[in-house]
Amino acid sequence: MPSPFDEMSDRASPTYAGGTPAQRERRDFLSAAMVREGFLIEPDEWWHFDYKDWKDYRILDIPFREIKKK
Repeated sequence: MPSPFDEMSDRASPTYAGGTPAQRERRDFLSAAMVREGFLIEPDEWWHFDYKDWKDYRILDIPFREIKKK
């Protein structure tokens, strides 16, 4: 990837043209796979994706062990 995870520089942009061709190829591969499954890319962070209808779900701040199986 052109930047480390959670780096807040221009290199974190999903459209950053720098870095090596291999870094951009991996970033673009991840982005394409996520978009194909309905996720949206955060414009400033290549690693940050939201699901298309994420606003329909409230945020839960609970431990995983408390989530009940259906």
